[in-house]
Amino acid sequence: MSQDSFNLSHAPVTPTAPPPRSPARPGVPRPLVALLLVVIAVQALAIAWLATKDRPVTADTAPSSSQSAGTSSAEAPSSSGASRGTKAAGGDEYAPSFADPKALELIHSQQRRDPADGRAKGKADAPVVLVLWSDFACPWCTRIAQDVDPALKDLVDQGVLRVEWRDLAQITETSALAAQAGVAAAEQGKFWEFHDAVYAAAQPGAHPEYTIESLTEFARTAGVPDLEKFAATTTSQESVSAVSKAKSDAYALGITGTPFMFVGDAVISGYRDPEYVRRTVLEQAKTLGAK
Repeated sequence: MSQDSFNLSHAPVTPTAPPPRSPARPGVPRPLVALLLVVIAVQALAIAWLATKDRPVTADTAPSSSQSAGTSSAEAPSSSGASRGTKAAGGDEYAPSFADPKALELIHSQQRRDPADGRAKGKADAPVVLVLWSDFACPWCTRIAQDVDPALKDLVDQGVLRVEWRDLAQITETSALAAQAGVAAAEQGKFWEFHDAVYAAAQPGAHPEYTIESLTEFARTAGVPDLEKFAATTTSQESVSAVSKAKSDAYALGITGTPFMFVGDAVISGYRDPEYVRRTVLEQAKTLGAK
């Protein structure tokens, strides 16, 4: 298992060869990342002291120089490198909030709250925004879709939570094609239906490969109205560029593994179980909903 180099998980790090870096995005200076790492190190000591229970944290990362594009650094849950969370009054764990203003500035900068965003669900003014970096070929992202998403549905429906999708397509040679198909489905207002169809078909632990034909079938299942337009948009240069830029933007933030989440003022790196993610959202809602 490996962690992303932008280690906001409060977890021990297993070094890996990082992917090539793109230039830092405007407005996200490298010194800010360095400051965050200092803040994280201090918080990690405190959280390790508070927590008594480990949960597995797993993430699929960009292939290292010794890996092919189709290999993964995470095949099964492991307790090594498990992150630690803050204890709630009842003894349950959740991801803690960051208090450092610079850390919060970076986290909040990723919340778009655009009502026209076809790859977001939930009210634009919901108190808690969950920004999710994901890959359609990532087995841990499959578990987020199959296990965690249903546990959050009522919070989205109630206006407590907004979920915003970000592509980090890197695990297989066809990860980018699947992400481009997501862009195409979103253009016809069917991203989440497409998302659900793709992940529902993924087998546990698998790194699915995709073709334009298989993706078009998922679009058909999702109810995308114009399949010819869907296929054309999937392979368009605009979609290719959008997915490539999304990956570069993630790398510029230091995020190199999926799944990865900003949840309000908190961060979850790797897969966590539905109860952990839900408690994190509810704890964030207590604080952010009162502001």
